[in-house]
Amino acid sequence: MSAAVLIAAACASPGMPPGGPPDIAAPELIGTAPDSGTTQVRPKEVVFRFNEVVAERSASATDLADLFLISPRDGTPRVSWNRDEIAVRPRSGWRPNTAYTVTMLRGISDIRGNVRNAGASTFFSTGPTVPRTRITGRVFDWVTGSPAPNAVVESFIAPDSTHAYVAITDTTGAFTLQHLPPGRYLVRGFVDRNRNRGIDEGEQWDSASVSLTDSSAVELLVFTRDSVAPRIREVASVDSLSLRVAFDKPVDPTQQLSVANFTIVGRDSVPLTIVSVSPPTRDTTPAAGVAPPARDTITVVPPAMSRPMPITQIVIRLARPLVPGGTYRVRALGLRGLLGITGDSERVYAVPAAAPPAQPDTVSRQAAPPPPQLPRR
Repeated sequence: MSAAVLIAAACASPGMPPGGPPDIAAPELIGTAPDSGTTQVRPKEVVFRFNEVVAERSASATDLADLFLISPRDGTPRVSWNRDEIAVRPRSGWRPNTAYTVTMLRGISDIRGNVRNAGASTFFSTGPTVPRTRITGRVFDWVTGSPAPNAVVESFIAPDSTHAYVAITDTTGAFTLQHLPPGRYLVRGFVDRNRNRGIDEGEQWDSASVSLTDSSAVELLVFTRDSVAPRIREVASVDSLSLRVAFDKPVDPTQQLSVANFTIVGRDSVPLTIVSVSPPTRDTTPAAGVAPPARDTITVVPPAMSRPMPITQIVIRLARPLVPGGTYRVRALGLRGLLGITGDSERVYAVPAAAPPAQPDTVSRQAAPPPPQLPRR
């Protein structure tokens, strides 16, 4: 076989395309400087080193600084990018005799768009020691009873909230604050919807006081603060003897709502007799056309709050049926909100009119013609 044929055969043989397989792996963190646990250091910056060039801009954040935390904080960190390294430092330099934790949140990506789904952290001290202390806990959305992921948690000795120790909750609402000097701390958690690392009007938050010697645990139930008592938002019929009443703000779950908290009056100004007041029954029936979920053989117990969920709606059971087409005035008395503020409210409810009786079908139906007769032979 000639040399030309051999070369042509080699070019035609199947194999890996030039450049090797596509890169689908997220950047790996291969080291930090200074080393974690170092004492008596005051570096210019903390450097995170990766095994490849990382993106200068992340799809999950408007700025690289949004993906880093310095605890205790000093404003928004200063973050610089240098291909396979990211350097982080505080606004006003490292404070003396202070243990720092620098956290990289998940979201760092390479230049091909492969995103890290895991964070990392390192700690060091500008002084001779690192306190072996921690505050752990979980943040819940109190109204829904579900964990609050990506909530900001800060801990400080009042009134110095400027240099608070900070952390971000994971997908289960859990957080850990480490290396704090012993003392009495105010721990505060909030859902940072605009991602400015501060509590703004309308954002959910909660706080608790913790006395820290070596470790403490705390549960935070965040909710929107409001100086107005709960009011009736909506009234709807459950059936002819029941009304579902929804509130515009949650009601304190420790308040035992009873028939004394509600009145219903018709057009004749005669109050209706209320038999009972209770939470609505939870509907576990799957929606029409939706197959029930496959049975999971692995039991995962979701985290649960230690306190009950607030009341957002109730069902009022009446002694006699509501009149179709009738109008009723529903009033709530002394409802107490989550901040202890009480008030009254009312709403007019019109019962849907009864459906008109079905009309008989007057369209004459023409009899089907008889089958054709076959001729006799």
